[in-house]
Amino acid sequence: MMERAQYKQEARDLLRDARVSPGLLTLIYLVILAVITGLDRYTSLPATVAYLQEMDPQQAAALPPALLELSIPPAVSGFVSILGMMLSITLGAGMSLYHLGIRRRREMPLATLFDGFGMVGRVVVLGLLQNVLIYLGFLLLFVPGIVLAYRYRFAMYNLLENPELRPIAALRMSAAQTAGFKLELFLLDLSFLGWVLLFLLTFGIAGIWVLPYYQQTNVGYFQAIKSIRGIGQLPDGEQPDDPFSPRF
Repeated sequence: MMERAQYKQEARDLLRDARVSPGLLTLIYLVILAVITGLDRYTSLPATVAYLQEMDPQQAAALPPALLELSIPPAVSGFVSILGMMLSITLGAGMSLYHLGIRRRREMPLATLFDGFGMVGRVVVLGLLQNVLIYLGFLLLFVPGIVLAYRYRFAMYNLLENPELRPIAALRMSAAQTAGFKLELFLLDLSFLGWVLLFLLTFGIAGIWVLPYYQQTNVGYFQAIKSIRGIGQLPDGEQPDDPFSPRF
């Protein structure tokens, strides 16, 4: 049984001592995500209105005329949606890089948020593969989807620490690392339930504090489990000299 309280305290200490504010980095991240989401929803409005007109014409007639007259080509809407998804995955990788760095007590600048773009191809491919596999698990039954989510939980960390890895290798490495630890990770998530409720009640504002706390604790689990399992190096047994250098 892993000591959750210990890893949570370590996370709080690391976040408090970080030379670049994790709260500020998270705020920038959340603002960018909000803009991406807003653009995606705006460009998809014509399709939403068309669906509403077909399913409930009376309610659709009550919509503002400007909304009814809005015309955005489906190709544009699809492009914005795909681009937004790619940006979200890549920025999420930047957030992970920041937390992996401060776990090693390094100074990670705000620009770290955008470092995922240095390996955007593999980051996006991994993110898509991970999401598709988990989605397929949920299509089968609810429980297989949850199991797969925990199975591949450390895949992005593996790729960021080992930029030479192929996405599929990062997934396999995560599967090997989390074998026997899925319940521990589930209990860790349960321990953050109160924080999740606070996040929802504050309409996401508390995320400025909650998200760094959660992710840094998760990184602590990743490093501990990687050490226990002895799995986390490249296939040839060599680690990159500096996983955080711009040589991605």
